[in-house]
Amino acid sequence: MSAPKSASQSHSADVRMELRINDQVLQVDQLGPDSIILEKTADCPPSEAEMTLTFDGHERRWRVWLTDGISAERRRTRITRCATRSRAAG
Repeated sequence: MSAPKSASQSHSADVRMELRINDQVLQVDQLGPDSIILEKTADCPPSEAEMTLTFDGHERRWRVWLTDGISAERRRTRITRCATRSRAAG
């Protein structure tokens, strides 16, 4: 039987999130199932972008659609996950 972890053994995860649109990288403060909250705003029309989540050094990337684009007037932006494209075996 193992002893429960004490407060001194707790782990604080290193989490980083960013949104890539063409050559621009925007830092993401919060990620939800259908929206993100950006650290700083910008202007961008509805388009496809890449979301990157790094959790304790493990990186995961996926494509998202910026439903309403990004507006400098608001930090919250609606997103939907893009359909996975299959690659032809060659």
